[in-house]
Amino acid sequence: MILDRRTLLIGGGVGIGLIAGYALWPRHLRSPLTARPNEETFGAYIKITRDGRVTVAVPQVETGQGIWTALPQIVADELGAAWESIAVEPAPLEKIYANPLAKAEGWPEDLRITADSTSVRAFEQPLREAAAVVRTMLVGAAADRWNISERDCETADGFVINGVRTFGFGELAEEAAGRSAPQRPAFRQSTRGRLIGQSLQRLDAPAKTDDDDVNNAVVNIYKGDERETYSCRPLCKRAPNTSEGG
Repeated sequence: MILDRRTLLIGGGVGIGLIAGYALWPRHLRSPLTARPNEETFGAYIKITRDGRVTVAVPQVETGQGIWTALPQIVADELGAAWESIAVEPAPLEKIYANPLAKAEGWPEDLRITADSTSVRAFEQPLREAAAVVRTMLVGAAADRWNISERDCETADGFVINGVRTFGFGELAEEAAGRSAPQRPAFRQSTRGRLIGQSLQRLDAPAKTDDDDVNNAVVNIYKGDERETYSCRPLCKRAPNTSEGG
């Protein structure tokens, strides 16, 4: 699969941040992700802003099983990102986010479904590949600045590292976005700052335990001509380390 720059970003967004997704999008389609202020999107899963915030679009529904933590953890580990820089948002209702195991599970093909412990099995590989693409581009940008080989760099804690020298992901986002995407990015080999297997704070936990009602839903129930209005607290509200509007 060949990934070019237009696979990963929309022109004009390079000065804002790096927006990437491993899925190959036809050039005439825009990203399914919603652009926020100071943000241009083109891609399916990952966004990195100039301040170093990494946002992961998760296709699966968080119902208490921890998938809004597990899938971003895969991305953060492959990138070498700091966990406190990770944000999560629900992926939009687009066919590209259909569960790839649906047919094998006997469900209708192209169905977007969270069931039968398929979330990690279905999305670990595409998310890890997306993160590998972005990491390789960030490393390449840093290596160019230092005039060294990419092999002499590694990533950890949200930085590209060469000895005692570092660049934050946010510092490199613009330059990385201008690079050609690797066709077959290698997965991360460094043991430094790995997150897989670690017990991390759940990204959805704060919203489930606070009393903030900013994202409560108002539900109207009609009984004939009479209307009853209820204020309902959703399962997951926006946590402090989630993207606005997610």
